[in-house]
Amino acid sequence: MKIVTINPDAWQASRGYRKNRLLSAEELNQPGTLLQIVTLPPGNHIPPHAHRTSIEVYIVTHGECDLSVNEETILIKPGDILLMEPGDVHALNNRGDGPCEILVFKTNAGDSDTVWTPAGDGTTPQQ
Repeated sequence: MKIVTINPDAWQASRGYRKNRLLSAEELNQPGTLLQIVTLPPGNHIPPHAHRTSIEVYIVTHGECDLSVNEETILIKPGDILLMEPGDVHALNNRGDGPCEILVFKTNAGDSDTVWTPAGDGTTPQQ
């Protein structure tokens, strides 16, 4: 057994959000997997992007966000569980007053897996 705690010194800033890796592939004993927590502050957004090979499972733990996937937008809230498959163009937009927090479990992740769309228009990502 391992008790997982959030290391306050391990937060990494990224495109409009921050993330903290909770479990690595080594700890999960499975190459290409990881568990991280993603926090999106109010007024911020994660631009449209897709993944070449990884599958992501989102578990919303706090706050609300607009999630756009393949040109369809839904409001996600605590308790929602979503599956992003390779090639799904997805983006997040926090229009709320508080942070949106999501646990993200990734499988089949690799180097250079994330592809950002050029104009954020939901079209096929460019490499």
